[in-house]
Amino acid sequence: MTENKFYKPVGGLVRAELFHSSQVDSVEQLRWGGGVEVGLVDDASSYTEQFSADNRQVSVLHTLTLCSQQRDASPWLDKEFLRRVAVEGVVAEITLASGCEILVGWSERFAVEQALRLKSLNVISGKRPTDLPRVELTLWSHDTESAFV
Repeated sequence: MTENKFYKPVGGLVRAELFHSSQVDSVEQLRWGGGVEVGLVDDASSYTEQFSADNRQVSVLHTLTLCSQQRDASPWLDKEFLRRVAVEGVVAEITLASGCEILVGWSERFAVEQALRLKSLNVISGKRPTDLPRVELTLWSHDTESAFV
């Protein structure tokens, strides 16, 4: 007899709050809230770290992809918000499905100098009649440290 095994999922994001880098003087300040937080679509948001070595210097490419239903994503579609994300960047406080909380776009060494910046914003209609319109916001930055450390 084959035994069915069920595993608790640990991938994906359940929460992300974005703070403009000019708002962040210290990590403790982020605990007060006041950032931009939008409800996320289940199983559609992700965070990745890609390590590489150019000229023997290890760097980390941080990529944060957030996905929300279009009706909930109006803060991301605001022109001033997008301009600030592109120019000054953001620090993201994210909660993974595993329960782990990490900061992306801030490091001990650089503080907010390596903040996440706008890579793309996609408004997606969907392909099937049952698809809800959604918005996908992708942010990225280069740094020398992992957010998990």
